[in-house]
Amino acid sequence: MSCHNGSDKSRILVFNVGSSSLSFKLYCHSEVLVRGKCHRVGVTGAASSFIEYHYGGSRFRQDVGLHDHLLAARHVLTYLSSNGYECDAVGHRFADGGRRFMGGVLIDDETKAMLLRCAPLAPLHNVAALQMIDLVSSRWPEVTQFVVFDSTFHADMPDVARTYALPASLAETYAKHGFHGLSYADVIEKTSWYLGENHFRAIALHLGTGGSSACAVKDGRSIDTSMGYSPLQGLVMNTRCGDLDPGIIVDLVRHGYSAEDLNRVLHRESGLLGLSGGTSADIRDLSQSVANDARARLAFDVYVYRVRFYIGAYASVLNGLDVLIFTDDVGLRVPAVRSAVCRNLDFLGVHLDEDRNCSADPAGIEPLHKEGAPVHILSVPNDEERAICDEGMKLLAGMTYGAEG
Repeated sequence: MSCHNGSDKSRILVFNVGSSSLSFKLYCHSEVLVRGKCHRVGVTGAASSFIEYHYGGSRFRQDVGLHDHLLAARHVLTYLSSNGYECDAVGHRFADGGRRFMGGVLIDDETKAMLLRCAPLAPLHNVAALQMIDLVSSRWPEVTQFVVFDSTFHADMPDVARTYALPASLAETYAKHGFHGLSYADVIEKTSWYLGENHFRAIALHLGTGGSSACAVKDGRSIDTSMGYSPLQGLVMNTRCGDLDPGIIVDLVRHGYSAEDLNRVLHRESGLLGLSGGTSADIRDLSQSVANDARARLAFDVYVYRVRFYIGAYASVLNGLDVLIFTDDVGLRVPAVRSAVCRNLDFLGVHLDEDRNCSADPAGIEPLHKEGAPVHILSVPNDEERAICDEGMKLLAGMTYGAEG
């Protein structure tokens, strides 16, 4: 169950931390030996958590409680070891490296210390990734590890989009980093291939079961994105609030909220979970309850409203729109969300074909627009694990990218 090719780092296990999921793939060069996903990690909802494993033509489901990502990773490593799978290197998605890292790095004592300083930038993702790095080190101390950063795709974002209107000394420290860059880079490349051209104005919607964001892309370059200095900004997410008047923060501090209180409330108790009154943090659950649950209806509507708000804003930034892209779990697998998002966007040239929308295959690039519509609507599956593996192979071959600062 292992592959060997001399002394090269041929077997790479990739961990991809999501807000409420953990995806993983074990590669032997370009072949995927095992893949899977831990679902509903730390989620309160109508369904229970589980892990799915795919290997060859077989599928195995493990129904197990997953209260955090570290426990999920432990189950995955135990499964791989007990079934004879080996690896030479482990790659991790790190949501935000701030301005310290301009690309992926191999993990050593120096880079580990710098990663620790980046942990507060994306608490849900970065902390979990660091825990898994430690877990792998304890289980497989001889295995090389590396990290790849979500923020790299947005590194050349224009200053006008990156800069917050703060005093100059603060604005130099607090700027928009952006997230989901691995996903955006992958789907934009696939869209270019599908359309047969590289020059187009796109709004990509990464709608996950945990984190969600929007990105304005022109000719393959990130022009703006909804997440900011942290993943809190932007769209309504499963437990994150998205855009929020900072005056609310000031008032909560006056009422005795500490930094840790605010971190808990805004990252883990808000979003869909908060709006639904604790019913569910998953838009898939809420979309099934809108007819008879007023809170679920409000949560669903606010979620959709925020997405549509950003589509309008980014169409203005791009001076028009050629392609609207849906990706990640919700974007690919929940037609009701796509339908609600596209409703009454005719003025932008967005015309959704409901038959195509309802029958779209989440595993392939699918056109969702009506024939002859001026704007392409596409569902495009993302493969962040492949992007992590590809960059890791370059790092392992000696093509390292340094850290700054």
